[in-house]
Amino acid sequence: MGDSAPAVLSNGLPMKVLSPLLAAPTYAKARLALGISGVGTFVVLSIIAAAARLPHRIFEEKDGGLFTDASLLAVWLAAVALLTLPFEALGGYFLPKRHGRRHLEGGDWAVSWLRGALVVTLTMSLSGALVILGGTYAGRIGAIGMLGLVVVSLAGLQGWIARLVGGLRVVRPELGALEDELRTMGFIVPEIVVFDSEDEGFTGGIVGLPTAEKIVLPLRWVATLETKSLAVLVARRSTLVDRGMRAMGLGGAMAWTLVAFGLATYLPGAGVAGVAELLTTSLWFTVLSFMGLLFLPTPSRAAAIAADAFVVENDEDRKCALIAALQSLDRFADDEPERTEQVERIFHPVPSLGSRRRALENPITEVAPWHLARTAIFLSIAALNPLSRLVHCNAGRPDLWIFLPADG
Repeated sequence: MGDSAPAVLSNGLPMKVLSPLLAAPTYAKARLALGISGVGTFVVLSIIAAAARLPHRIFEEKDGGLFTDASLLAVWLAAVALLTLPFEALGGYFLPKRHGRRHLEGGDWAVSWLRGALVVTLTMSLSGALVILGGTYAGRIGAIGMLGLVVVSLAGLQGWIARLVGGLRVVRPELGALEDELRTMGFIVPEIVVFDSEDEGFTGGIVGLPTAEKIVLPLRWVATLETKSLAVLVARRSTLVDRGMRAMGLGGAMAWTLVAFGLATYLPGAGVAGVAELLTTSLWFTVLSFMGLLFLPTPSRAAAIAADAFVVENDEDRKCALIAALQSLDRFADDEPERTEQVERIFHPVPSLGSRRRALENPITEVAPWHLARTAIFLSIAALNPLSRLVHCNAGRPDLWIFLPADG
């Protein structure tokens, strides 16, 4: 397939949209512009479609059983995926290529995107059909209850879903030196799983429901970071679990998803009594999710700063190792060590390298909900939210649709 698929996509994009993004001076600024464009476009489209009662015009009186509802939802979601494709082609192929970043070639990227889009579409379709089933038997409470079960399932199966969506592979490198370093630092060695990803921005994270957490590491970190720096990152994630910050972030993201969905069911044309009503609810939920993108990053940044302080514990060696690790992670990500305060406050749940280094000069150890903003984006898949793969950090990058980049 070569570069043919992206070439065809580029010929079909309006140049007034494509040119400014490709002309952005840095990769980070180009990705931010892409995220603003993609999210803004789909929020506006969602408002227009909901106000015009588009789902009702298409799917009125076409409901059926679980399989029929899932099939009808899949048709709608496949159409949405085609609408997101130009933005995702930019994020996954054109912008990395333009800025000399690691990326899949055209045909490989198209196959990767198609695999991920199919899995996410099927997941959303099944989720939506189950929510309708709950609504059919128990009204709005039943639908929200069923959505809650789906959200908990997504959290519990996150690692498995990520492997399906991104084609990630579990590998088993030798971790003896890492484990010895953790013990030397006084930490209990947690259960560690290593995933191999083609995307240099893949950070892994913490998976599993509370009391059953595992630490997911990228193979790239294991292969390139110094043992002490890698150990500090693992210890940091263990600290997040031990202090309940990860559970707070996961619980907060679940609560936000359910509350936003519940509110959306009361908006014009929305409901849970069939495909048309649920799709209208999902359109309004997309708008509410956008609002969450504006205020959820603030507690997420606070948690990142607090986690740095907790793991360092006024130990200069740990501090140096952490900063060295964060410098490498910044290069793996957008390579943007400094941002303006306004841009960071509005758009970035992960503080810049400069912000984190300055915070370590006067560490503040306060408990806050970790990774709240981006966990909420992942869980919004349950409510059929297309923004789950259009934000600046993961647009066009299937490896990052389920594990959105974390702060270390």
